[in-house]
Amino acid sequence: MWRNRTFVLHTTAVAISALGTAGAQVATVFAVLGMGCSAGDVGVVGVCGLVPALAFFLVGGVVADRWPRNRVLVGTSALCALVQAGLGLTVLTGQARLAHVAVAAALTGVATAFARPAAQGLLLRGLGREEGPRAFAAFRLALNLAQIGGSSAGGWVVAAAGPGWTLLADALTFVVAIALGSAIPAEGTFSVRSGVVRELREGWTEFRAHRWLAPMVVQFAAVNALAVGAYELVLGPVVAADAAAWGLIMAFDATGMVLGGVLLLTWTPSRRWAVGGGALTAAPLVAMTASAPVAVVCLAAAPAGVGVEVFGVGLMTLLQRHVDRDRLSRVSAYQSLAGFGLTPAGTAFAGPLAAAAGARGALGIVAAVLLAVSAGNVGGRWDDARNEREGVDRHGGKRAPGGRRA
Repeated sequence: MWRNRTFVLHTTAVAISALGTAGAQVATVFAVLGMGCSAGDVGVVGVCGLVPALAFFLVGGVVADRWPRNRVLVGTSALCALVQAGLGLTVLTGQARLAHVAVAAALTGVATAFARPAAQGLLLRGLGREEGPRAFAAFRLALNLAQIGGSSAGGWVVAAAGPGWTLLADALTFVVAIALGSAIPAEGTFSVRSGVVRELREGWTEFRAHRWLAPMVVQFAAVNALAVGAYELVLGPVVAADAAAWGLIMAFDATGMVLGGVLLLTWTPSRRWAVGGGALTAAPLVAMTASAPVAVVCLAAAPAGVGVEVFGVGLMTLLQRHVDRDRLSRVSAYQSLAGFGLTPAGTAFAGPLAAAAGARGALGIVAAVLLAVSAGNVGGRWDDARNEREGVDRHGGKRAPGGRRA
């Protein structure tokens, strides 16, 4: 894995840019508040970044399957570097307005829509089936550490030097990512095989060809909408009712994610272990619903963090083993659209649900739905798994040792 030039350069580039992005998210909030805007305006900026990403995810998947994926990532990094540098300068000079921040968020959202499918496809390049799970674990571990460190460092830099300098530092991380991405050998040249609509249809056909994939994506969407959108962003802090306690719970969750990444460097989860990992994300919700002490909720949050990593690596491993690589970015785009598209819905639904059932009651309902989705996935169909055990791939060919078709 570590001798694979593409994997090392790509992982390093993504981790460095994620470090800057995590700090920039903190800086953006304080930049908006520093203009005299309200918390609602911060939410508007978040929506401005999310909507373009959702609108362009599918097109981003088509582009990533047409173009050399490292060049797509270089292009999106260049856009982000220019946007963050421009926003940072306007903040430093006192010229920034809410509209500037909103436009910057929208452009960054567009870049995300093209970068995410390309990044997932590029990560799989050149890795054999036996190397994939460990590579995914290492990639996610680096990403989690970068995000945790970036959020912490971003807070310190904002406090010491202001949000403008933090945004400029984020632009610099994208410049580094451009240099690293440019050093990755290109995987072919630009090609247009058919129209965009037809290629989207091909991606959808590939998505439907795997009966296990839809239940996994439904669970992926549930984890994002319920465990993140409803719990982490709304119901968890409300029920905790104490910033210090909530920060401690989130620290245990982050620690669990890191420990999960370390564990997965030496262990590859099966499909059902992956589904079980997704179910573990409900553990702290159940503990808080039962009015457990903060210490117990923290002990539940740590395995939830482990579960997130087990589920994420398990899903990426399935995609590597079963999805055609020339359609992988399009399938990844459908996955991202389904998963991340429902996160704001979970956030929006949490408030009315809490008003109707109380914050703790709403948390119990969210936990029950999350567990029900996971249980349904356990009992789902696993046709590809049966074919693999019988030594037959989904195209009907006998597999030779090492996974190649005979």
